Amino acid sequence: MRIQHINCIKSIKPKLLLHLLLFKPIAFHRKPRSILHLIFATISSFGKKPTIMNTVPNHGFIEVHPIHHHQHQPHCKQQCFVFTEIADIVELPPPEITKIASEKMQNGGLTSYTKDPCGGGSSGGLDSPTDSQASKSRCRRILVVMGIMVLCIAMAAGIPLALQLRQSSLLEARLAFIRRLLTEAPLIESSWSPARNMNYSNSMQEMRQKYVGAVLWPIVVPCAAQYLDAVQLALEGVDEAKRITAATEAMHIVESADEMEQTHIRGEVAVLMGIGGGHALGTSLAVLRSMHLLGARFASITSLDCTTPWAASTRNVDYLIEGNATNSINDFGKIMLFEMNRIGMLIEISHLSEPAMVATLRTAKAPVLLINSAPQSFCNSTNVAPIPDHVLGLLPENGGVIMLNLERCGDRLLNVREAIKAINYVRKVAGVDHIGLSGAPKSYAFLLAELARDRVWGNAAIKKLIGGNVVRILREAETLKNRLPLYEEWIPHELIESNSYCRYPES
Repeated sequence: MRIQHINCIKSIKPKLLLHLLLFKPIAFHRKPRSILHLIFATISSFGKKPTIMNTVPNHGFIEVHPIHHHQHQPHCKQQCFVFTEIADIVELPPPEITKIASEKMQNGGLTSYTKDPCGGGSSGGLDSPTDSQASKSRCRRILVVMGIMVLCIAMAAGIPLALQLRQSSLLEARLAFIRRLLTEAPLIESSWSPARNMNYSNSMQEMRQKYVGAVLWPIVVPCAAQYLDAVQLALEGVDEAKRITAATEAMHIVESADEMEQTHIRGEVAVLMGIGGGHALGTSLAVLRSMHLLGARFASITSLDCTTPWAASTRNVDYLIEGNATNSINDFGKIMLFEMNRIGMLIEISHLSEPAMVATLRTAKAPVLLINSAPQSFCNSTNVAPIPDHVLGLLPENGGVIMLNLERCGDRLLNVREAIKAINYVRKVAGVDHIGLSGAPKSYAFLLAELARDRVWGNAAIKKLIGGNVVRILREAETLKNRLPLYEEWIPHELIESNSYCRYPES
């Protein structure tokens, strides 16, 4: 069958014509090749949303004069087709619409129906502008929702990873910052007392890994040697320390703050030697001065459980206590403090009784030192010296420094968070100028890197914490040296009567 160009629609089935007029007509922009294509496309449009047929330009066709004045406007160019009815359409195979839609035809073509992926009607037919805009709007909404979902998934997967990478990079930056500070100022660790059977090479390697720049080495003497050979054991300990440092590469005994800083600049570990208990001094000012000449630069007034005749310790061994022993510090003890200030020795008070601590802080002319200590409210154990808060509050007045042991409390290892909490607590009570370190969980570098997350711990504050405060009080003790007059008064006989000879405790 063929489609002929005529001036009106001649032969078309009324039902089909009604559908063409009321429902969605097939718009021909180009001349169809077969009536089958027209009929198949018309049938496929049943049930679809009706649209308004747009006028199509009809260039090159004959001018059609109006037949009925009320149906056509004059001088309007149109093209009509003759539809010839076919007996049985169902038996005919449907044409391949996709191929027809993609082919270019002369002077016209047929657009086939395809489902709009965004939920609209035909993507190839002539829809109204309203349908086209609604379809585009629906498509945009779908794309926006899909984009938001993809973004949420990406954020859920990427944000934790990004935060982890950022935290890791920030930690590395803080560690680099801390390592640089540890090369500029020595990290001073207190209470280093090697055992006789230890490997000193391994000990030095551990100190280098921990970035330790200086250590305080107290010469420890058993309390049972008091009144016996305590002074002799102390002299042997001084000799041992000197021989060990002389035989160990990169260790050097220092006797001043300047020597400590110079040793650190050379990359060596500075050793500040001291006496680990007043009982090793034999209740003698002469022994005290002799220890200073041998290189001792600090002395503990008492050890943990060893009360002397002139100062009370935190704990007492009953059979070593004299009947008239003080629970604080007596007049001879104050003379010992005065002499230590005069010769430039640091006074270490961590194992004194609470009354003796308060008396020493108020008597001493130079800043005092507390090693291997912790706030009593944080750790009240025997492996560290627990310091009450009111004693910490006296440190700013005296200028002294507490060196915190942050490695363990009793048998329990401390974590970094607990260590930082203790440091900040002491800073709040005593001030940043009165804190030092004496052991840390994991490593000093990691502890300081975590501490540096708080902006109050800047460059200057961390330098004070790692050793600057200890260097300061050592220098202040040296400054006071020889500025105090020599104590030339006679010591009353009753003060030394019971301590001037060797005796054995009663069993």
